[in-house]
Amino acid sequence: MSPRRRTLLVVGVVLVLLAGLVGVLLTQGAGGPAAVATARPGRSSASGLPLCGPVPSQVNDAVLAVRSNGPYLRPRADGGTFGNREGLLPARPRGYYREYTVSAPGQRFPGPRRLITGGQEALGAEPEIWFYSADHYESFCELAVS
Repeated sequence: MSPRRRTLLVVGVVLVLLAGLVGVLLTQGAGGPAAVATARPGRSSASGLPLCGPVPSQVNDAVLAVRSNGPYLRPRADGGTFGNREGLLPARPRGYYREYTVSAPGQRFPGPRRLITGGQEALGAEPEIWFYSADHYESFCELAVS
């Protein structure tokens, strides 16, 4: 391989690595780690529900709000107990699940998107498990959050 081709190859690899790093930094935002909600073929979720594929960016905003105990879109409602009356999430004692509104641009507020967490000892604490509903509790997927 000629020295010119080797130089071009090295420059190409460096550019790809830099682009990846920029992508990671952009998804993390100023508030810390963002939700990682990507499909993981062949991997089962802890809850038995499907793992979420790509989700709207507003889900990451809601995850960051939960982790920092606000600000929430609906301060009087977000963080309240989710009753799981639909029975679609694993059965847990009342108070185990909390719900949060996820922004849905272009839809009438508050819209159908919800983030459900499980196992938080207190508001602002890291949940044990995360779920997302794009259709106001008609279906759920489990979020892989890092």
